[in-house]
Amino acid sequence: MTDANPAEIFQTSAQQALILQAQSEQPRIARLWLNFAEPVEPGRLEAVLSELGQRHEILRTRYTQVAGLKLPVQEIAEQVRVSIALVHTEAQARAQLNALLEQAPLVACVAGAQVLVGVALASADEQALGQLAEEILALYRGDTLAPFEALQYADYAAWQADLDEEAFARQGKAYWRGLAAAQAPGRRLPFEAIEQGAGERNQCQRLSPGLNSALAVMQAEAGLAPPEALLFLWGSFLSVLTRQQPLLVALEVDGRNDQLQHTLGHFARRLPQAFNLQPGLALREQLAAFAVQLAEGRSWLDCLNEPDMSAAGALPVFACAYTQAPAAEQWRVELDDYRNDKLFLSARAQADGVCLQLSAPGQGFAPAQLQAWLAQFDTFALNAAADLGCAPEQLNTVDVEQAAALLARFDRSLALPAAADDALHGLFEQMAALHPQRIALQIGDQRLSYAELDRRADELARALQACGVGGDSVVAVYGSRSVEIVVALLGILKAGGAYLPLDPGYPAERLSFMLHDARAQCLISLQPLADDIEVAPGVQRLQLDALPPSDLLPLRKRHSAASLAYVIYTSGSTGKPKGVMISHANACASTRARGLFYRQPLLRFLMLSSFSFDSSVAGIFWSLAQGGTLCLPGEEEHKDPQRLAALIEREQISHFLALPSFYAQILEHLEQPALSCVIVAGEACPPELAVRHRQRLAQTLLVNEYGPSESAVWCSAHALEQDPQGERVPIGAPIAGARLLALDEAGEMAGFGCEGELYVGGPGLARGYLQRPGLTASRFVPDPFAKEPGQRLYRTGDRVSAGVDGCIDYLGRLDFQLKIRGFRIELGEIESRLAQLPGVREAAVVVRESAAGAQLAAYVLHTDGQTPASTEQSLLDALREQLPEYMVPAFVRVLERFPLTPNGKLDRNALAALQPQSHEFVAPRNELEATLAAIWQEALHLEQVGIHDNFFALGGHSLLATRIRSEVQARLNLNLPLRVFFEGETVALLAEQVAQYRDSGLSESKVDALEALFDAAEQV
Repeated sequence: MTDANPAEIFQTSAQQALILQAQSEQPRIARLWLNFAEPVEPGRLEAVLSELGQRHEILRTRYTQVAGLKLPVQEIAEQVRVSIALVHTEAQARAQLNALLEQAPLVACVAGAQVLVGVALASADEQALGQLAEEILALYRGDTLAPFEALQYADYAAWQADLDEEAFARQGKAYWRGLAAAQAPGRRLPFEAIEQGAGERNQCQRLSPGLNSALAVMQAEAGLAPPEALLFLWGSFLSVLTRQQPLLVALEVDGRNDQLQHTLGHFARRLPQAFNLQPGLALREQLAAFAVQLAEGRSWLDCLNEPDMSAAGALPVFACAYTQAPAAEQWRVELDDYRNDKLFLSARAQADGVCLQLSAPGQGFAPAQLQAWLAQFDTFALNAAADLGCAPEQLNTVDVEQAAALLARFDRSLALPAAADDALHGLFEQMAALHPQRIALQIGDQRLSYAELDRRADELARALQACGVGGDSVVAVYGSRSVEIVVALLGILKAGGAYLPLDPGYPAERLSFMLHDARAQCLISLQPLADDIEVAPGVQRLQLDALPPSDLLPLRKRHSAASLAYVIYTSGSTGKPKGVMISHANACASTRARGLFYRQPLLRFLMLSSFSFDSSVAGIFWSLAQGGTLCLPGEEEHKDPQRLAALIEREQISHFLALPSFYAQILEHLEQPALSCVIVAGEACPPELAVRHRQRLAQTLLVNEYGPSESAVWCSAHALEQDPQGERVPIGAPIAGARLLALDEAGEMAGFGCEGELYVGGPGLARGYLQRPGLTASRFVPDPFAKEPGQRLYRTGDRVSAGVDGCIDYLGRLDFQLKIRGFRIELGEIESRLAQLPGVREAAVVVRESAAGAQLAAYVLHTDGQTPASTEQSLLDALREQLPEYMVPAFVRVLERFPLTPNGKLDRNALAALQPQSHEFVAPRNELEATLAAIWQEALHLEQVGIHDNFFALGGHSLLATRIRSEVQARLNLNLPLRVFFEGETVALLAEQVAQYRDSGLSESKVDALEALFDAAEQV
């Protein structure tokens, strides 16, 4: 094809894919290193390269970028042009090669007996360079090559261009569109910490002596070649690692057929395969299904067009390649890395095993993380081959070495020195003895010294002991924030009892349940008790201002370290709260760990939380154990961010703890506080808050704490000493005494960078749930990795990833990860997308039940002080551009405020009860609308459907749209593409679309052609 017009020589799909993956205007180079027995004669080498240039058109092909064209134009020169440079070192050869390639398409650098040959990467892949090496060596020896009768690469390009016009190609493209639809566009992977950027790729290597044997097992079982077996294992491992289904993974393959075996050119292709592993299904069955799918994919390889898949947002982000180490020692191949994969696995078989190399963008994952994943894959592959009857998710991926490293990083159970006296109130009594005149407690103008607080608490303790209060006796305290409530809590502890705080703001029914469930022995009322709170007849009632007289004898010790210190009630999945039992040993371990983590002197702590929340324990006993002042805001201040900011500055507060969302409001009003440290906890800390904090309060430490009530307030913490680098703020490393393990569904350790459920152990672990032995046994489980018997772990239900840097990332709740119509959905991902849209300040997504089944519902708050930039419909439209259909909520509703639980967190149950904005019912206006409305009513199980009611807001989804389409076609005798039913979201709009098709007289063949365009939607 030497007489072809340059514009007629099209880029092959393989070349287009290369350019697409490289995502760079810089030319990529293929290098061939040749080693000769003696110094090379430049003239002789030039003659050899010139002969080969005439033999292979691709070696005299130039690539020129033309204005207005997306892809470069290929131009084949009639005469060969070879450039050769003489250099002294390998480094000089590398440096010189790039400049030479700007002058000629085939170049070489000669350094004594070593030669570096270079061509554009678009002209040759690894196999082509191997063939080129053998031909260069043969001609240089003086051998004669057989006449060249193979096709030229330009012939292949022309054939592929012609193929696009054939019916076979249309069928093939429909196949690849269907595969592309299997992967949601733009999905973020669960373990991604930061946005990946350009630059050098991080890499790591590992020799696997046993991988070839594992691949052989797959070959014997399903007839797969080693590269195909590698793809199955790699894709299965990634599915387990990411917990994302379906997942597209590509295998690098040779695109040559028999006619092209001796044609030089770039034929390397990436064969995508969809991995949709079925939980519980044995590897053997999944392997058989994979082999069938792989064979079908190979049959359509010539029709694969990566730009089409890229436009659909469905290019695989994972890939792998399997090669054999070359037997020849005279040459080696080196290709510029053009890949843009998030993870790329290369396996090269050699005499002592398989050399595995894992690479990722340089700003993506650290080499240590890549090394951990590589070790996990190796372990997974070997275990898979050993037991094909096991399901992939049940295979262990952590070897002994990595398990030891995980325990070393995340087990600090021995880091907390033993205490002489594990009594929670004893921490306060030590400070009272050392600093009796210091101010211990302050609210407004009211102040109480350590000595006075100690005296008043002793007085109450004697009265309680006179009432029979002792070890594990529960004493309820009813009252709002005040000096008296702190006196009451300390008095109960000193008497040997356990306190149960009752917030007057709680509903009477909940308070009555807590009193009854906890079997409270006494009730201390600090304010008049609401009339509808039910108190059992046997409960003794006390008031601080009317205590019975008691002697001044020393208090009798009626507790041990294992005795209850307090009971905190948290929400339960059954709708009834559950009481968490915290012992003195638990609370003391938690409080003493604070002294080890926080180095800034605690002078004045502002406690914002209710006494009914366990975060109050941190405020009260950390402050009093450090000799600091516990400051309580007044009732009129504690919910007002502006007044709290003024109080923080006026009272020179050094520390406080708040929900991240509440701190964000306080931060806006802080000017020049004396703050040493701000602690956020109770919900995920957004990275934007950390950035804003550092901008406004650069000298104030911000700490993100994490811990369920069952771990005595906290179990991990992360000091934000620099701006976070990604989409999540880590929950940090375990505190002194804590043991944190991320376990998979089989109860095995999840490796570094893998998702798992967080289990917590250590001395801060609660005794369990009050009066709930069954629930306690299910949530507090034996520690399978403990060295001593009797150790327990608490199942948090939180999804986390343990990083090689020793930090843990919080990924969300297990119960936020759900399936709707077979698709796994993470609500937090949809919320994140919504929150990034213009005019949206906060977003929440819940699952609600409709007549047609479960549906997603979204609720948003607009940015304060801004005119809403988006309507509810435009928000949905924007989401549809970013998320697959099954992740787009049925409706979005704008609210003035979110409903909150009593502890100030988002009340998702209340959100789910909210209905979409109602529209006035408009009845059908004609026979067509009446027919469509009747079909909708039947499919959606509704009594009536108005012509302006939105299909998706009513509970519709793609599966129902397909069903409705079939019914409409049957009743109206029309063949309609599925697109019509997505564009016609109301009966009125659908009727217009249907009328247009009916009136246009669209032929069945044209409709069939349209159908091919929407096969992907059909398959979803």
